Amino acid sequence: MIGDAIICCKQDLPDEEHIKKQAEYFKALSDPARVKIVYALAGGERCVCELMAIMDMQQTVVSHHLKVLKYAGIISDKKSGKWVYYSLVDKKTVELLSILKAEK
Repeated sequence: MIGDAIICCKQDLPDEEHIKKQAEYFKALSDPARVKIVYALAGGERCVCELMAIMDMQQTVVSHHLKVLKYAGIISDKKSGKWVYYSLVDKKTVELLSILKAEK
């Protein structure tokens, strides 16, 4: 009986690669500054200078957080001349944060 339950549970688990990607996603969101960046990008794309003003942080710190979010696939960037603009890959992250906010 227990063996059958374990087999069923193991069959329902996503593959290891998917689990690792999900862990990286949540790891990227584990810092309050990165969550704030996600909220800042919810209204549309922004350049680093705008994010620096919103976050009240130095460029190097903001850039580090952007790098983590980009690596996790949460944001993307596009270069336009000498400016780099960042935007959310999709709205699922904002939706997830909204769900968590509603769970208070």
